[in-house]
Amino acid sequence: MDVLLFGGSEFVGRAYLEKLIAEGYTVDIITRGIKPITVKGYRNHFKCDRKDEMALAVHIENRTYDYIFDISAYTVEDIMPILNILNRSRLKRYFLMSTGGVYTQSDSILTEEGNIGYNKNWENYGVDKRNVELKLIKEHALANFPILIFRPTYIYGEGNNLYRESYFFQRLIDQLPIPYPDTNMGKSQYIHIDDLVNISIEAVKDEETNGEVFNITNPEIFTWKQLIQTFKEVTNKEGEVISISQSDMERLDVTSKEFFPFRDVTYLLNIQKLQKFGLPTPTISLREGLERSFKWFTGQNIPRQYHLFNSLDKVISSNINHY
Repeated sequence: MDVLLFGGSEFVGRAYLEKLIAEGYTVDIITRGIKPITVKGYRNHFKCDRKDEMALAVHIENRTYDYIFDISAYTVEDIMPILNILNRSRLKRYFLMSTGGVYTQSDSILTEEGNIGYNKNWENYGVDKRNVELKLIKEHALANFPILIFRPTYIYGEGNNLYRESYFFQRLIDQLPIPYPDTNMGKSQYIHIDDLVNISIEAVKDEETNGEVFNITNPEIFTWKQLIQTFKEVTNKEGEVISISQSDMERLDVTSKEFFPFRDVTYLLNIQKLQKFGLPTPTISLREGLERSFKWFTGQNIPRQYHLFNSLDKVISSNINHY
């Protein structure tokens, strides 16, 4: 089976590349070529801007693929060139990595039929991803284009290039306080990268998933306080935690994103549709996933990036609700 993968240099794309090669697929990858590909075993690395239809055509116009995994499409402009030039004769599935950020803000656990639209917490990211979904759904309806769309919550795990797990690991190791927004809004779910990759690769091979959209996450629900406690248990470190209320933030004139690496919003998805279709569901608990992440982290030399949170010192020095 021949696979075309958009992405492959970092975290999610790299995880797909590694797994697809390990499963015996013949993989071509497309990136802009800015970052090196350190995984071995792929067939071709086509370096171009995916928005440049002429450049893309040079590489793939005369090729056919069984599966396409699109990890890097963020806007409709990202997918139009591939839709225009792709030889579809062999294509069994076009997989799009979308996001749970397509839904409007809600305190509920959302199904795939949940209200979709602008969410101030995700801003244009969710809107743009939804527009990509709509373009592919339309292509499926009009031309029987075989698509599959996944909407994950927060993705984490070994190799994460976003400063999330590493932030908590480093704060605990450095014995530095960890402030969190205590507004009763922060309830989230997480999916380990291995669950996401493994389940989606299984799903593209299932004929029943053609044209479908699925939420995907581990159903465990964590508040920020519970999340930080899990980090403490994984690292076996005790650290000072600071609860910052909404009134505290207003008084200090700060927003949660200025001192915390996750959006302070309820972010919960229902995955019963995965179960209904008989697909595998996530099995890696947050505790187990963070243990894997911490083991990987200890072998890296990841720089401290506390400066990314420009009000971190401000909320800590306010000296409120420490425990």
